[in-house]
Amino acid sequence: MSETATDGPAFAALIGRVATAWSDQNTDAALRCFTDDAVYMQPPDVQLFVGHAELRPYFDALTEGTILTVHHVAFDIPTQIGMAEFSFGHVARQTADVGVAVIAVRRQRIHSWREYVTQGPAEFGEFISPERKTFQWHIGNYP
Repeated sequence: MSETATDGPAFAALIGRVATAWSDQNTDAALRCFTDDAVYMQPPDVQLFVGHAELRPYFDALTEGTILTVHHVAFDIPTQIGMAEFSFGHVARQTADVGVAVIAVRRQRIHSWREYVTQGPAEFGEFISPERKTFQWHIGNYP
């Protein structure tokens, strides 16, 4: 592994710093986690921010009470790509965006953040539980 490569614990720490910065509404601390030319997107066409000049106003818009909670993190050292399952919301709301970000790292900072999200209950255990839900697709209506 090269001196600029990231390993699993370093990746988890990096994601932890992002979560803390966003939860503290600390734009400068968040930007330090991203390369100057980082790409932050939600495919296929929901959102796209490129570089610190575009990320700064996006991060600056976070309001007090905004929280990012990371639930699970995984990292592949050879490709320098990791994943984080997260909840992003506000302490005063009953719902949150819950999703997974696929994150490419360069020089121990985030170079690409590609997230896939859906909205659901703010409490993560409730979000992932199959109990008390009406699923759109299940064996009862599957072809």
